[in-house]
Amino acid sequence: MEPWSFNQPVLLNKTRHASSVLVWTLVGATGLTTLWAFWAPLPETVIVQGKLQPLRPAQAVTAPVAGVVDQVTVKEGQQVQAGTVLLHFDTQKATAQRDAGRISLASLERQFKVNQVLLGEGIQNALTPEERELYRNQEQEQRGRQSSEAASLARSQVRIQGLERSIATAETVAERYQQLLQAGASSELQVLSARERLAQLQSDLEAERREEQRLSANQAAGIASRNVSLRKENERLRQQMQVLRRQISEAELLLESSSLTASTDGVVFDLQVRPGSVVQRGDSNRPLLRIVPTDALQAKVYLPNSAIGFVQTGQRADISLIAFPAGDFSDLPATVQRIGSDALTPEQQRRELGLDAQGLHFPAILKLSSQTLQVGRRSLPLQAGMSLTASLHLRDRRFISAITGLFDDKRRSLERLR
Repeated sequence: MEPWSFNQPVLLNKTRHASSVLVWTLVGATGLTTLWAFWAPLPETVIVQGKLQPLRPAQAVTAPVAGVVDQVTVKEGQQVQAGTVLLHFDTQKATAQRDAGRISLASLERQFKVNQVLLGEGIQNALTPEERELYRNQEQEQRGRQSSEAASLARSQVRIQGLERSIATAETVAERYQQLLQAGASSELQVLSARERLAQLQSDLEAERREEQRLSANQAAGIASRNVSLRKENERLRQQMQVLRRQISEAELLLESSSLTASTDGVVFDLQVRPGSVVQRGDSNRPLLRIVPTDALQAKVYLPNSAIGFVQTGQRADISLIAFPAGDFSDLPATVQRIGSDALTPEQQRRELGLDAQGLHFPAILKLSSQTLQVGRRSLPLQAGMSLTASLHLRDRRFISAITGLFDDKRRSLERLR
């Protein structure tokens, strides 16, 4: 049997249909992709950090007066209402201070009024019996000093009068001895002795007159000095009375404010005192505690400088709370309520965003659409201080602009390197 074979040769030509379809498919896909890149929107968003805070800031509670804390009736994180007692002050020291101050003040006031009468600036009839007794004792003491000085001055004046009479007699004797000497009835020695006696008496008179002037000046100076001393003492008494009145007022205020109460509803935060703590009046640098109001919450976020030009009030934002993972809980809608007009200072930025934050940041306030986070049929309450991230839609860009933007950035980088 003969083997099978073709009687005539067959020529097979390669078809171009499959390659044409592939080429036109690629061209069409490229064209559609290019058109999509030119027309397709690409949302641009920014993710910012922040936290929840009450509409009103936390209220710092300071001591109305200086004192010692006796009892603290609240705990950190406790919910309180307006009028709730926060702590009690120790009133024993304040009571003793008030009573002792009143006694000391009454004594100083009595002495002050007596000094006013001694100076002639007060009315004696206005003194109480106790003050009159004090006035009489001091007046007698003052008169005793004045009478001693007056007696010394009177004795000096008596001696002056005696010396003046002695001088008159000595002058008469000296003149007669001079006449007798001229008549030859007396010696020259007697004349000289009489003149010497007269000179001695005149010298004694001059010395006594100087003593009289000294005593008179001392008497006047003594009166003036006593008046000056009384005025200085009154000034000192006035200052001491002012100090005592202030201490008494503080003690009375502490007794009236022995219990410090909350002025608003809120949560106790940053409790700094305990029983036995010594506190100062109105020390805002070291408040006793803070009360975070339980008002509606708002979100405070910090916008980077690159996004500040695209964010406007009324713009929508989606908030994700760190305490509630976004994978398990839905976002919380919010709107931009207020944008800060100035960037944070370096100190504020380090305090709020930490050392890793780069560039400038502007504070912004977001208004929450709800004060609770809805999870199924449950509503989870929000708390002040919760950390969050907020997503804000800045603008819609074309996809092609994002690609060309990358090339522009590279080109600018190369230009800066040249």
